[in-house]
Amino acid sequence: MRVLITGGAGFLGSHLCDRFLTEGHTVLAMDNLITGSMDNIAHLLGHDRFTLLNTILLITFMSRDRLMRFYILRLRQAQLTT
Repeated sequence: MRVLITGGAGFLGSHLCDRFLTEGHTVLAMDNLITGSMDNIAHLLGHDRFTLLNTILLITFMSRDRLMRFYILRLRQAQLTT
């Protein structure tokens, strides 16, 4: 299964990445690295089932009568390998 973890470079998110990778899943971690740290996921950088997507996710909710709008600003996407 493929798993998306938002805040993947944060304390909790990095532990979730560990857990799902240990269980055999493919992990896409989304983080803008404002409060998260590369130190939290440094041990995952060479993992073949781990990808970090460095993004800022902006979500705009209009009124209930209107369509919700989702915006994703992609800063950098990389398959992190050593």
